[in-house]
Amino acid sequence: MIRIGPAGIPLSCKERTNIDGIIYTRCLGLSAMEIRFARGFISEEEAKEIKKVAKKCDIALYVHAPYYINLAGDKRNVKMSREKIEKTMKLGQLMGAKIATTHLGFYGDLSKKETMHRIVKNLRQIRDKMKKKGIEIPIGLETMGKKEVFGSLEEIVEVCKRVRGTVPVLDIGHIHARCIGCLKEKEDFQKVFDIVEELNLNHYLIHLTGVKYDSNGELYHVPIKKGDLPVIKLMECILENDYDVTIISESPVVEHDAVYTQILLDRAMEMMK
Repeated sequence: MIRIGPAGIPLSCKERTNIDGIIYTRCLGLSAMEIRFARGFISEEEAKEIKKVAKKCDIALYVHAPYYINLAGDKRNVKMSREKIEKTMKLGQLMGAKIATTHLGFYGDLSKKETMHRIVKNLRQIRDKMKKKGIEIPIGLETMGKKEVFGSLEEIVEVCKRVRGTVPVLDIGHIHARCIGCLKEKEDFQKVFDIVEELNLNHYLIHLTGVKYDSNGELYHVPIKKGDLPVIKLMECILENDYDVTIISESPVVEHDAVYTQILLDRAMEMMK
């Protein structure tokens, strides 16, 4: 199955609540939505109500932790980061979300090896603590676009191998920016899926947007049509392999590019007949 939806409440949704966003997403003909906690958390009561509405609308839900997370930082940063991830996981499970996505941290003055060590250690502690509380929603580890930030595709896969209960979140725009525009053909996208193949996933969560970049990686997100990412090639790769995926639009024109992605998927399906 292939589900597509927006990251956050659609921009054109007049009522700015998550519940209205879910209903509006369904009206757009989309089937997934990522609820973001970048501007603060919701109540547990709202999370439970969101679960009911999403089920009724057949919208697959995902949640995203606040953006500033550093599991490789000092004690204060790690404490705040862990609390944000744990809160995201708790609310995500209450609303029936499938994955709780998070960023991981920065290298700073640390070596890549030490950064990896700290992140793995803290993720294991988060997982164990939440498991004791009966919260076992998978932790999604997002690939990052800036080279100074921990989160290359290979690093994310390595962390997933070391920490049970984690899964990669394939931010295609970030991967494209970090490798300075390397995703050009269907075979290039296939290489991404080949790298994560050893994790034996039965579902892939994908973030999608156009992106501007330089030699240091990502600069900023742009609408798909203003970037150089050949999304149609990604669709062909997904269809040829019959991958089970959810695609979340992180474009600045959120729902517009979610619908556009659905059009590109339909177009790819027609081309393959």
